[in-house]
Amino acid sequence: MNMHITEEFPQRKEYMDLRLDAGLPEVEISAIETALNRSLLSLLARDGNDRLIGMGRVVGDGAFYFQLVDIMVAASYRDQGLEDTIVSELLARLKKIAPSGAEVTVITDVPGIKLYQHAGFKLLYPDRYGMARSV
Repeated sequence: MNMHITEEFPQRKEYMDLRLDAGLPEVEISAIETALNRSLLSLLARDGNDRLIGMGRVVGDGAFYFQLVDIMVAASYRDQGLEDTIVSELLARLKKIAPSGAEVTVITDVPGIKLYQHAGFKLLYPDRYGMARSV
């Protein structure tokens, strides 16, 4: 696979295009800029033609809590190990900037559990419970 990973933020349109290609729902363009600007870290995977084919971001407070978000890969590159590479690269870079003992979390669908377990994440249940709600 001919690709390269860089630490940068995507343009709004290419972010939306990747979301749709990855099978994720459309979001408001204005919200994309806000979200990207509040990220602590963003990695982009591009093919030989410089097309965005995958990405991942880290959000959080920059000290105690970090969360992996937007781990997404274009449909034509899925199941080729790119997801693993993005998660590994994010964690390696996070290890350099996060204080010792900081917690990294992720929320995933059931098919994504193996990806994150492979990267060392453990299910919280039964020791702790995660919860979420919409605004």
